[in-house]
Amino acid sequence: MKNRNVTGLIVALIYCFGLYAILMDAPEGEAPNHPLWVYTLIPLGATVISFLFERVIKFDFFKKKK
Repeated sequence: MKNRNVTGLIVALIYCFGLYAILMDAPEGEAPNHPLWVYTLIPLGATVISFLFERVIKFDFFKKKK
C-alpha cells in the first residue's frame, strides 16, 4: 500500500465534517435548501486537499522522516 500523507487525510476529514455541518445548518423545522451542486463540494474539496498534501506540500506532521 502506498504511504499516504496522514496530515492531508486528517485535514480532508475535518473539511468534510465541517462543510457537512455548515450545509446541514437550517432554521428549526425547515429542511436545508441548497442547490445540488453544493453537495459535490464535499468530495471535491477532500480530493483537492489530499492531492495538495500528497503532491504539492509534501509535508506530513505525523510521519516525520529521520
